[in-house]
Amino acid sequence: MDVTSRFVTLPPMKFRSRTFGALAAALVLTGAAACSRKPATLDISPKKLTLYGLERGQRLNVRVLDKKGSPLEARSPSWSSSNQAIAHVDEGGRVVAKKAGKAMVTATLDGVSAQVPVEVVDVSAIEFGTPELPLVGPAGTAIPLSFRVLDSKQSKVDIAPVWSSADPKIATVSETGVVTSVGAGKTNIVARVGDVQGACEVRVDLKAISRLELRPATALVRVGDSQKFVVTAFGPDGQAIPEVAATFQSTDPAVASVGGSGVATGHKAGAATIKVQLAGASAEASLLVN
Repeated sequence: MDVTSRFVTLPPMKFRSRTFGALAAALVLTGAAACSRKPATLDISPKKLTLYGLERGQRLNVRVLDKKGSPLEARSPSWSSSNQAIAHVDEGGRVVAKKAGKAMVTATLDGVSAQVPVEVVDVSAIEFGTPELPLVGPAGTAIPLSFRVLDSKQSKVDIAPVWSSADPKIATVSETGVVTSVGAGKTNIVARVGDVQGACEVRVDLKAISRLELRPATALVRVGDSQKFVVTAFGPDGQAIPEVAATFQSTDPAVASVGGSGVATGHKAGAATIKVQLAGASAEASLLVN
């Protein structure tokens, strides 16, 4: 018998038809499963956005999740802002600060939406009373820094900065801006509000202070005018130490106020005593306002 006669060759067309049919059915099932995974949640980060400074921006990131919390293929939602004049958002989710205020940014995809509250704080600069602070006295001498946080119109803003020292082994700084000497040398004290920052160079000179003098001893100004008071320190050897930083205070701020650099301003007729302190020593001067 011919051995090859025992085998029957199937018609090629029938074999292909069954194979393609199975593949088609599998694709239909896969497509149905994919269609059933619809967006259920939009997870946006950060959950809350604060922008410090006009024209500064930050992009919002979004994850599309199904009802089980599993991520879906990356898809781009549409973005909108409740007030584009405050917080402008583009089609990519980047939010740009336009003016001070609050707005709500919304992401929407296939009927599912999520919101992020946005606050814009108008801050443009941090200005110090002096670019360099001569901190003279024994280790532990503390001086409050004179500074102002300004907005885009150069008006003072009541915001507390975050403080840091470039070298805490030379000088440290408190959360209210009080600098304390540690070791001789120079360092920068930095104040930050968001991405806006300012710096003051602090020069620490470790010396003993025995007494202070404040000049002029008596001054007369009109309402609205200013007077600069200069403090001089003296060491135990009697030698003068000029240009030292000190803490100034007015006994009657309603009559006259005084800044950290020793500039006093008259506000109404009367008399005030200007006091200065440094490393345990003190001195006084009189300011008459008319």
